[in-house]
Amino acid sequence: MIGASTGLFGAVWAQAETRKVLGVIGADVVDHELPVDQADSAFADDGRLTNDEHHAALTHLVEVLAAQAGAREAAAA
Repeated sequence: MIGASTGLFGAVWAQAETRKVLGVIGADVVDHELPVDQADSAFADDGRLTNDEHHAALTHLVEVLAAQAGAREAAAA
């Protein structure tokens, strides 16, 4: 899950509630998340995250998603 808010906790709270809803409807939700707080200053003009920790977490999250997609594709073959 990835979320962004202009406050400190909005993305965290929204992600927690979204995770609950997705769990109830049976969605497969990756157990990694990236809440980006103070989003109004978290991105550069070109859209990149300015915080190195956020950027590293995003990179890791994309790697996890790619690995899971690859595993599902292999299982379906």
